[in-house]
Amino acid sequence: MERNLFTPAFPETKLRIEQSPGVNLMTNIQLIDYFLNSPANPSGWVKEFSGKLNQTVLDDLKLLRTVFAHGVIFRQFYMNKHGRLNQSWDQFINWWKQLPDERVMELIIYGITETMDYYYKYLPPMTEVERIMEEVSLKENDLKDPRMRKQALRAVLQSWSVENIEEIIPLYQDIKLIKHSVIRLLEGFWLSGFQAHWEKVKSSLSDWETDSIARLSSAYSTNAEAIYGITGLYPDTNELDQVNRAKEIIFIPVTNLGRLIVLYHTTGRLYVMFEPDSGNRNFEHQEGNNRLSDFYMLFEGLGDRARLQIIELIAENKEMFAQQIVNQLKMKQSTVSRHLNQLHQSGLVNIRQEGTTKYFSINKNEFGKVKNFLDTILKI
Repeated sequence: MERNLFTPAFPETKLRIEQSPGVNLMTNIQLIDYFLNSPANPSGWVKEFSGKLNQTVLDDLKLLRTVFAHGVIFRQFYMNKHGRLNQSWDQFINWWKQLPDERVMELIIYGITETMDYYYKYLPPMTEVERIMEEVSLKENDLKDPRMRKQALRAVLQSWSVENIEEIIPLYQDIKLIKHSVIRLLEGFWLSGFQAHWEKVKSSLSDWETDSIARLSSAYSTNAEAIYGITGLYPDTNELDQVNRAKEIIFIPVTNLGRLIVLYHTTGRLYVMFEPDSGNRNFEHQEGNNRLSDFYMLFEGLGDRARLQIIELIAENKEMFAQQIVNQLKMKQSTVSRHLNQLHQSGLVNIRQEGTTKYFSINKNEFGKVKNFLDTILKI
């Protein structure tokens, strides 16, 4: 019998908080794109704000949402290029305006490689995408070639099931047009009401930061414990090893995320985006709520119509992969992926990986907890 007597050791981690109107804006662009293109259940503000966007902003979002993954790529690119994110709005938008053409090209190539990485990791093979990619190299220098980049863009758009691909590709080959569209999108969101929203929430986010400073210097056994201690949210178990290896964690409070937590890893650094509340969501220190803490994520996982449809479908079929769910429920791939991730974080579904394909099944143990809780309530 072999015994593993080695215990992994993780680096000492620096913790800090940054306020960032830019990161807040780009994250809310992501949330609004989800709402506009899927049966998501957003905050009241997201729903109301979406109705204020003019057609030009909506057209820019429609053009940019694929290669730049709902706007996620803008946020990651910005984080990759900045050591500090606490710029004012004017500093933030001027940074984008001053991007030289070669940086915009870098942004487009980054969008292509990240989108295709997501495709290979999480989506079942698509015949047309696979055919196109036989002739494509995703190396950065190769994608600087317009012909190679054109084919890669075709594969990206095909993976999103875009219909007018041949009309869109020339737009992405025009560097100045893409830069103009990105800036117009950011400014459009800001001037359509996000500026006023930020003015309302920034003081409460600053108050949360002041209240949380002491927790940054607390002793935590792991980075995952530190994230929970500061945000009241626990990262996906699939990411724990990477989370615990980060040498620096930057917490960025973001409005309208609800119980979602967004993690972005760079070399040695982890950005944690989440929405704080007045109680910091750290329920385990509240004696009255400690007994109920196991149920918060479970009921949040159940609290969405689309997720209930997905749960019912998986239960009927015992085990399914994402594309099967997409085909049967007629939802967008990105929508299904997002809800499956939420269900997994809630503990409501199990994942079995076979090659590059993830198979989802119902976690009966967790549903048993829900049943037992409801039985208890009915007996009171």
